[in-house]
Amino acid sequence: MPSKTESKAADIAARRGIYFQAFGIYDGVAGFYDYGPIGVRIKRKFENAWRDMFVNRTGALEIESTNIVPEPVLRASGHLAEFTDPITACDSCRTPFRADKLLEEYYEKKGSKAEASAVKKMSLEQMGKKLEEHAIRCERCGGRLGKVERFNMTFKTQVGPTAGGSAAYLRPETAQSIFVDFIHLYKTYGLKLPAGIAQVGRAYRNEISPRQQLVRLRELTQMDLEIFMDPDEEPKEVLGVEVSGMLKEKISFVARGSEEEKTVSIGELLESKSIPNRYLAALIFLQERLMQELGIDKKTYRFRELETEELPHYSRGNVDLEMKTSYGYIELAGTAYRTDWDLSQHGKESGKEVSVLSESGKKIVPHVVETTVGGDRPVFAILDNSVVDDDGRGWTWLRLSEKIAPYRYGIFPLQKDEKLIAKAKEIHSMLIDRGVDCYYSETASIGKRYARADEIGVPYCITVDFTTLEDGTVTVRDRDTTKQVRKRAGEI
Repeated sequence: MPSKTESKAADIAARRGIYFQAFGIYDGVAGFYDYGPIGVRIKRKFENAWRDMFVNRTGALEIESTNIVPEPVLRASGHLAEFTDPITACDSCRTPFRADKLLEEYYEKKGSKAEASAVKKMSLEQMGKKLEEHAIRCERCGGRLGKVERFNMTFKTQVGPTAGGSAAYLRPETAQSIFVDFIHLYKTYGLKLPAGIAQVGRAYRNEISPRQQLVRLRELTQMDLEIFMDPDEEPKEVLGVEVSGMLKEKISFVARGSEEEKTVSIGELLESKSIPNRYLAALIFLQERLMQELGIDKKTYRFRELETEELPHYSRGNVDLEMKTSYGYIELAGTAYRTDWDLSQHGKESGKEVSVLSESGKKIVPHVVETTVGGDRPVFAILDNSVVDDDGRGWTWLRLSEKIAPYRYGIFPLQKDEKLIAKAKEIHSMLIDRGVDCYYSETASIGKRYARADEIGVPYCITVDFTTLEDGTVTVRDRDTTKQVRKRAGEI
């Protein structure tokens, strides 16, 4: 785990078991993390908030597909050829590293943002020369680093017995199943363009040197929404989002070729072609709304137009949602105009028809605009930006919005008295029956229980005392202000 100076959220996570390295009793495996009970609730609430915004509100269909993908699917999608990162390894101990990340970290420590950004444009040969020029050595043993090469990050496996099995892979992304299933869903659900199809599930990437906890994982959660559309249409509404209102929304944006954050409207970005179409604009609008609903400070995140050298092979425009953390800005979500690449490729590889009729009656292979967000990075980023150092209280706590806090209430008897305990448990059961997120605790002093609740971001604590037994009122303590008011238990 990072030190306190590196990430205070990581310290809270470690202390309270919010998340932790998997297989810890075997010394762990890099890139794999487990969530404890509190972390599971926070992560699930983020997923549900995303689902509410991008599935329920848009009317998109949600599917659940397999984690194992046959080889032809990834051959068609380009993953077998393009899903790579630059790798170098120590000549002495053979520890592998991502060459681009080593260089970016080197330049960032020197305070040279321009040089760090330029790494994205380097060839493998140029990266190798720069590693040697700057005398960047193995972080483990100090040995010399070898040649920079391409490494494919797919996890390969086999379906069936060794002798007659066929090659397959753990899926590197959840999107491809949506493309493969599109025609079937189009026919069976009577879809019309534009149509949204979503999926929340696991993805697997054999990262070269995963680090920074939940920021770079080998097994992760992805949430995807694909919008299938006719590129010649200029809709006035995109999946329930009114274009006229959307265009006025202002966001913090970094344009291609610039490092300056500017507050601009989505309409201006469409005019300047930083956003290629209204469908992609609608997804950015929804991302902005989601961040606001989660109570995220606008000063902590931005949207960035990807440089030409960063664009995936299928893309005609990408915009990332990035959030400031202890590790610098990290990507939380990517929004891409994938054109008809995926459907066309799967049509060629499978030999099946993938075209449909547009609203105007013409036969087309739909184009796709996508938003994809990881379920793990946002958990870390939100925790990292929610830490409050409070000298007055004497403990560090999390300012989490009610939308994502693990519980709304903590319910505590003032002391270990049988009557107080019975009443507190009665109130706890009442709230559970009402569908309210809450937990019960009678361990330690009331002050320590308040501190523990604050530390994991619980907005309110309910204390049952002897007055409760007389008039049915309880003390409700506000996490942010520590102020306490009395309320009737039945009114909570």
